[in-house]
Amino acid sequence: MKTLFQRKGNRMGRPSVQDQRKKEVLDAFMTCVVLYGVEGATLEHIAAQAGLKRPLIRHHLGNRKAMVLALGEHIADTLTNQSEALRAALTNHPGVRSLIEALFNSDGELDSRVNICYQALVNSIENYPELRKPLLESMEAFYKVAIDIVLASHPKTDKQACEIVAHGIVNLFVTTDAFIPLKPPKTWAYSSYFAALKLAETLEEKS
Repeated sequence: MKTLFQRKGNRMGRPSVQDQRKKEVLDAFMTCVVLYGVEGATLEHIAAQAGLKRPLIRHHLGNRKAMVLALGEHIADTLTNQSEALRAALTNHPGVRSLIEALFNSDGELDSRVNICYQALVNSIENYPELRKPLLESMEAFYKVAIDIVLASHPKTDKQACEIVAHGIVNLFVTTDAFIPLKPPKTWAYSSYFAALKLAETLEEKS
């Protein structure tokens, strides 16, 4: 749900043409990574997706390594912003059930490319070790928000149990998006959603 996860920018005024074009190129790069993987997302594919000539892609993102690192930073920033927006959105609607509904019942508004690209970049860490820190920190931020929400909902429950459930819910959500390129049966997504609810119920039993 974009209204929940995507924060509006804090910068004053309109973004520059350069910034806007770079954003468009990164968006095209994301789509190509979903379709072809990190290494398969060539300049030709990105240029065609963005509707630009190849030299302009390099102009906005640099050489191949710079391109991948820019995408990694973009994905990490997006995930971190989504986490912050999730915390803010659930401030007045606390509870594990609200967390699960926010993650799984987005009515197709969440950009599934973020999680798919995240996983693709993780698989490219050996070639681009600089990605490790921003990707790890952004996922830690996501876990932290989920853990805080679960802990706030069950203050009398064992902290470790709350952390385990929070991790399980986040992992189910991320895995569900990771399967999208396979075009799996819809029952897989439903099963992940209900599995998350079952995890939440284990905390109710302990409260």
